[in-house]
Amino acid sequence: MQKRRMKAADALELGIERERGANKFYRKAAESTRDRNGKNMFDWLAKQELRHLAKLRQQLKSVLDNNEWLEWKRVTAPINKTEFPSISEATGTIKADAVEMDALRQGIKSEQDAIAFYKDAEDSTPDLKGKNMFRALAKEEEGHLSLLEEELQWLTQSRKYFTLHRFELRAD
Repeated sequence: MQKRRMKAADALELGIERERGANKFYRKAAESTRDRNGKNMFDWLAKQELRHLAKLRQQLKSVLDNNEWLEWKRVTAPINKTEFPSISEATGTIKADAVEMDALRQGIKSEQDAIAFYKDAEDSTPDLKGKNMFRALAKEEEGHLSLLEEELQWLTQSRKYFTLHRFELRAD
């Protein structure tokens, strides 16, 4: 069965809604997380989703006004799991509560859905610049997914956040 192609404007509008929802979710997660490192991680993710949102809005305007895709320039470098320290290197214990653990699990599901959506949008888009943009978004969301999965694994196994151990995630 052949996949149904999304119209460019529809894919961009759906992407905008996803990013708006992701930003709202991560801001709420940051507000409800007690640990400073956890808050910083969720704040950083919220900021990344805002950047995606702004870029998608620019893209939608260009597609609607000129029927042209803008060149996508990477906003953030992808997060690589090799950057993560080992569990034995973590410092500072926390008491992760159910809210924080649920936020991580929901974030993981949301990032998985976003990756699938952007890959479908890439497949649906005939324009090379559009394909590149959706591919880059999927890659950035994969980095977010890796971060959330690692945080959840660490909290489950070691009861410690590691987010700011070797690199900083700041929403400034």
